[in-house]
Amino acid sequence: MAYCTITNIQALNPKRTYGASTTPTTTQVEAFITRIAEEIDAILAGRDFTVPITAPASLLAYLTHVNALGAAALAEQAMFPETTKPGTSASGANLWKQYQEALAILRTANLPSAGSGGAGAGDLPFSFTEQNKDNETEPTENYDWQKPKFGKNKEF
Repeated sequence: MAYCTITNIQALNPKRTYGASTTPTTTQVEAFITRIAEEIDAILAGRDFTVPITAPASLLAYLTHVNALGAAALAEQAMFPETTKPGTSASGANLWKQYQEALAILRTANLPSAGSGGAGAGDLPFSFTEQNKDNETEPTENYDWQKPKFGKNKEF
């Protein structure tokens, strides 16, 4: 199941139009949407989410945006076939970079689960501060290896 539509892609770049005689065609753009949605689902399934995601609304809205970014980047690549890889046109490069950053967030972030109401309850903490909030900031013991090898104003 795709998370976005062609309308979402056109919202990212209103100057682009897709139809039966354009490059890429509407059918090709819909295939891009499906391909990107499958990639998103693979990442989420690897994190033990039931896919396709249908709730919570906040996560679904984010997935719609991520799906649109990826499909728009592929559509830009199809529109400018002289480029060698996805995102090498100016607009396509920006879309591809944003899409890759969004995928990184999906791989590592504290995402809300369907039953959590968007709070992410029960998921692992994402930030270093959250992960280490119960740790003491200073070591309780001083070890020899912690001391500097050369003191201040050491003359040789």
